[in-house]
Amino acid sequence: MNDLTYPATQENSFLNTNTNSNPSTKVIEKVKNTSALEIYEGLFQHSFHPMYIENTNGLIMKFSEKFSKLFGYSQVEMSQLENKDLFEMKETAFIDFLDQRNEKGIAKAEITAIKKTGKRFPCRISSVIYESDSGDKRAMNTLVDISNDLSARWDFSN
Repeated sequence: MNDLTYPATQENSFLNTNTNSNPSTKVIEKVKNTSALEIYEGLFQHSFHPMYIENTNGLIMKFSEKFSKLFGYSQVEMSQLENKDLFEMKETAFIDFLDQRNEKGIAKAEITAIKKTGKRFPCRISSVIYESDSGDKRAMNTLVDISNDLSARWDFSN
């Protein structure tokens, strides 16, 4: 057996639900006993990128810890903010982003965000509109700070 070869496994061992020493079986059992809400919360809070949910008026309804850290706000401060406090709402890229999202229900763009200190930075935003359990429209948004990416594009020191 070389480094790229895996040992033979029992047939259907991945789907087998009886208790044994196979770690994958324990993971499957744990997932089976986890509610959809717990899975959603785990994904939302532990996502690689900052995330937030907003309503149709731009009020931030829910956000991950990474989102508040990205902007430099405490959890309490962040809960009192709106989109207008965090993004350059008058720039063409942001207006086009909102138009596309409203028209197609999904959009992405490179826009300017504003930290608590007032410092502006470029970010990539992805957004999708969905309907809540109560029938209200919401937008799930994911951000990526691209200021380091843009700096690297213009680095002539090499």
